[in-house]
Amino acid sequence: MKCCRMKTKANWLSTVVALLLLPGPAWTQATEQADSTRSAFDSRYIRVDHQITPDPTVADFVAPYQQDLVRVMSDRLTTAPEVMEVGQPETSLGNLAADILREEAEKAHGAPVDIALMNHRGLRIPLPEGDITVGTIFELMPFENYMSLLKFTGEQLQSIADELAIYGGEPISGMRMVIDGNKGRDITVGGEPVDPERTYWLVTNEWMANGGGEVPTLWSPLERIDLPVLIRDAFIEHLREVDQIEPVLDGRMAIKE
Repeated sequence: MKCCRMKTKANWLSTVVALLLLPGPAWTQATEQADSTRSAFDSRYIRVDHQITPDPTVADFVAPYQQDLVRVMSDRLTTAPEVMEVGQPETSLGNLAADILREEAEKAHGAPVDIALMNHRGLRIPLPEGDITVGTIFELMPFENYMSLLKFTGEQLQSIADELAIYGGEPISGMRMVIDGNKGRDITVGGEPVDPERTYWLVTNEWMANGGGEVPTLWSPLERIDLPVLIRDAFIEHLREVDQIEPVLDGRMAIKE
C-alpha cells in the first residue's frame, strides 16, 4: 500500500509539471484569439485526472525527479503500535505533536520552553499503525509552518486557557488544564500552579502566532522570537531517532464531568 501511495504522488507530480510546462490546445487557442482581436478571451476548464495522457517529452524530463520523490518519501522513520487519531480535547496524536514541538523548540532556542500549543486542524491525517515514513509526515503536516516563541504573563495564560476551553481544546505540552464550560480551570505549567506575576515562553506555529486559529491572546505577546526551524522537518528528524512511538493520553486537557 505504501508503494502504491507514493507512486500515486509521483504520477500526480508528473501531471502537474506537464500541465504547467506544456499548455494544451484549448489554452493556446484562447491566447491566440486574445492576441489577435484584443477584444475577447475564450477559456475553459481542463479536468486534471487519469484520463490525461502524459506527454513523452515531459515524462522523460520528470522521471529522475519522480524516482527521487519515491525514494525520499518512502524513507522509514519509525513505527506506530496503533492508529493515532486527531481531535479534541485531547488525543495521543495531538500530545505527540505538541511534545515534539516543545522539545525541538528547546533545542533550537537553547533554553527552556514552558508550553507548546498547536492547532489540531493542522494535523491533516491520522498516523497509521505500522511504518511511519517521510511521506506520512508530509501528509500529516503539509504546511510550511515555522516555530514562533511567544512570551506571556501568567494572567495572559489564563486568557489562553479560557479561549482553549471555549474552542474545545487544542494539543498542548507542558501545561495541564480542565475545561469547565467556557473557563480553563486548575491550570498548571511544569506541575506548578500558574503565577500571574511570572512570564512564560510558549511555542506555536507561525500561522497561529500571525492571527490564525481561535486563540486571540496569542496575537499580543510581550515578546516574540521566530525560529528558522520548519516544524515538519523537526518532526521528521525527531521521529528518526525513535524506535517506536509510544501513544500518551495523560489528561492534560480534561473536561470537567
